[in-house]
Amino acid sequence: MLEKGKISPRQSSLLLIMALIATSILLVPAITVQQLKQDAWLAVLMGTLWGLVTLYIVCWLGSKHPGQNIYEYTQTLLGKWPGKIVGLIYAWTFLRIVAIVIREFGDFMTTSFMPNTPLSVFSISLIFLAAWAVLAGLEVLARMNEFIIILVISSLFFILSLSLNNWDLTRIQPMFTNSLLSIIKVSFIPEVWAADSITLAVIIPFLTRPRQAFAAGTIATLFAQGLLATGIIAVLAIFGPFLLQITRFPILTFVRAINVGQILSRFEVLVMVVWVAGVFIKASYYLYCACLGLAQITGLKEIRPVVLPLGTVAIIWSFSMFENIGELETAVSNPRLAPLLQYLGIPLFLLIVTWLKEKFDKNKPRRRRNEKAN
Repeated sequence: MLEKGKISPRQSSLLLIMALIATSILLVPAITVQQLKQDAWLAVLMGTLWGLVTLYIVCWLGSKHPGQNIYEYTQTLLGKWPGKIVGLIYAWTFLRIVAIVIREFGDFMTTSFMPNTPLSVFSISLIFLAAWAVLAGLEVLARMNEFIIILVISSLFFILSLSLNNWDLTRIQPMFTNSLLSIIKVSFIPEVWAADSITLAVIIPFLTRPRQAFAAGTIATLFAQGLLATGIIAVLAIFGPFLLQITRFPILTFVRAINVGQILSRFEVLVMVVWVAGVFIKASYYLYCACLGLAQITGLKEIRPVVLPLGTVAIIWSFSMFENIGELETAVSNPRLAPLLQYLGIPLFLLIVTWLKEKFDKNKPRRRRNEKAN
């Protein structure tokens, strides 16, 4: 294996939590409220269901192909070259997410805090740190996340607790005004859907107890999506759905509204720290998945030769992918078929192929016995 380190199921759960909430906590409230008004939180709960389906398929495949990740067992199931092509699709997908995260980070910082600073400063700084973390390995990244996630989660709960006095639950009424079809449609938006669970297909072989992958992933998905739904309810209870539709970053506006006794206020810096820490872990995690995949597909003995090239590609891609933050928001706020196929369609296809091969292999001895008897 290219990766020599091992992480515990708990560490994998914490990595998945960070991947799920790092960017969604900033963008998902505006995306969902714009389309569903007071029912926005329902789309997040529905997205949790799709994420758990993907998680179950991924963990089932991992149990059927012990010691292999998705880049390896696709070649076992589909053959060398078809399997490599599928593996490249996932490596490309993970790298694309890195590029989107870099652009989201840069646009947020330039729009909200440092408008006179070039976008390239934030992008290059983030990818440099992410590449450094990837070179250190999965085990170091997971241990570093154990510390960072305490900062992120405690900060989010602190912000939510300070805002309780400003909540007005009448602003989230009436609820259940949208059709089930509309809620399902919004729940398939990649930012809303718990699609990050697909990354477990890459790291399951590096868990100390792979059989606990599904339990760890389930806890992470439920916790992260529950926190996200709570955040949506919180911003709705303070601003209502109509004001949120014209707010680019609701969580930032939400924090600026906190004022406890005319003493505790101006918590924007806390949001920035949480955002930077979370985005760093997510970018590093996805860059690791992309680099490991490319190294395994090309037959390299170590991951180092592909880290800086893929990091450079991610930076260039982040600049050319969108003209401005408006295009980025439009791109991530629409359901698309490609992510649905990558996160659910292909794993389901691999599950079917695995099941058919198992059934065929079980029937082989029986056929041979029948042939001998005849």
